Amino acid sequence: MTCACKLSGNQIIGLPKHLNPRFLSGLTEVEISSILSSAKHRYLRASSIVTNHDDPAERFFILTSGRGRHFMITDEGRKINLLWLTAGQVFGGAAMISTPSRYLVSTEIATDGCALVWERKAVRDLLLRYPKLLDNALSITATEYITGLISANVSLNADDANGRIAHLLVSLANGIGKTTPAGVEMSITNEDVANYTNVTQFTVSRFLSDWERAGILTKQRGKIVLRKPELLLVH
Repeated sequence: MTCACKLSGNQIIGLPKHLNPRFLSGLTEVEISSILSSAKHRYLRASSIVTNHDDPAERFFILTSGRGRHFMITDEGRKINLLWLTAGQVFGGAAMISTPSRYLVSTEIATDGCALVWERKAVRDLLLRYPKLLDNALSITATEYITGLISANVSLNADDANGRIAHLLVSLANGIGKTTPAGVEMSITNEDVANYTNVTQFTVSRFLSDWERAGILTKQRGKIVLRKPELLLVH
């Protein structure tokens, strides 16, 4: 597995080029170097589970490459996908709480990637040493996570399946989309879309095919590319 992180053994000495995690914003290069020195580097395989719901929150993560997502398993055994994660985003935030806590959700990796990992004591020490980290964590919670929850609720409260799927794709394009010459690319399957919008995979396939014929998007294996996202909600 290739990795753009700058390593010395298992120690991280530099972030991938152009990666600027919000969690580290507003800090000097010296401060960031000090923070990175207490992290461990971890390779993550696609489909691996990194944190499990209700396990003790002993580690805090920054995803440095790849994509992941939070999810829950209901009492009936149904998997509910929650927020997506892209490079630069954090997870395992319960490890930052002053009293021992447990993870509120499970986290899985959708594509091969890697992450920086801090043990709970290490990240707690960093929060005390660099108060800006706590400000950044609160900012992330108040924007990325709340925005994600709003997008999910807007999608689920749309009048029909067409509207729910369209709103979801636009929200995901803005959140995890990667701009390419062909359009905004998202690593998401029909099953993912069906789980998010509470419709069947057949319904998802039908609408995606209609939008593909209209030139709004193209479907690839495990990916959807929005060519004209501005038309999706008015089509």
